[in-house]
Amino acid sequence: MEELVLPQGLSSQNDDERKVFACSYESKKPSIKSRIILDWHLFSFLLEGEKVVSYASGTQGIDNTSFFFLPYGNCLMSEKLAQDGQYKSILLFVSTEVFKDFFNSYPASKNSNVKSYHQLEVEPRSIKKDAYIDNFISNLQIALSNQNLNTDHVLRLKFEELMMYLLQDKSLLPYFKSLCEEWDEDALIRKIVNIHMDTGVTVEELAFLCNMSISTFKRKFTKIFNDAPKQWFFKSRMQKAAKLLKQQGLKASEIYEDLGYENLSSFVQAFKKIYGVTPKQYQLSE
Repeated sequence: MEELVLPQGLSSQNDDERKVFACSYESKKPSIKSRIILDWHLFSFLLEGEKVVSYASGTQGIDNTSFFFLPYGNCLMSEKLAQDGQYKSILLFVSTEVFKDFFNSYPASKNSNVKSYHQLEVEPRSIKKDAYIDNFISNLQIALSNQNLNTDHVLRLKFEELMMYLLQDKSLLPYFKSLCEEWDEDALIRKIVNIHMDTGVTVEELAFLCNMSISTFKRKFTKIFNDAPKQWFFKSRMQKAAKLLKQQGLKASEIYEDLGYENLSSFVQAFKKIYGVTPKQYQLSE
């Protein structure tokens, strides 16, 4: 699986002083669940095609009628080509330092009545485009085509312009402010496990989304849940299967895919390992 660190993977510049970076991105090749390490926050303005991202908080997708804000961290990203075989977007990367500078000078952020999000609620945001955003994208493209405008100072001003417009929606203020807070690792692991328990995401992918090595993730997971990840997921899925079979009266053939199994026979065998009987026999028992 492809792994890419951004924005370094797209920038040919070695200017350590630059804290904002923008570029045009085009592709004629679709990608499925590429591992993306975002060192900076990203505004992804989709022009053609579709994008799907998976974070610890879940999975979201957009087409070219919307744009994404993607917080820094690890994510799995898929890109689907448009009907003409193209994928196009404009990418605006902004460092956390620039976000902090913005909120230090933004008057409303000092309002004591503004409640900060819990960090774990920070997730990708899909935002519908409107006439203002379309015009902003056009102006950003002009800046990228002009070497005198494609500078850290100009791009900072474009970022501030965008933020001032977006923050007309007051609900976005605590969301963006929370990007400057710290993660609670234990709470993060608990939440990502609950969200992705039935999605088929592997332990390796869960570790990646938590920005941890596999060994670190497994060690922390075992400490939190008192069981190794593989065994815990297996037992939890079978407990859920038992409830669906017994309490809701669903058939094994109706639930095995939702529980992450590719075929019915493998699900039946797994169920027997825990309960000693087939799903049908379990349903008929008192």
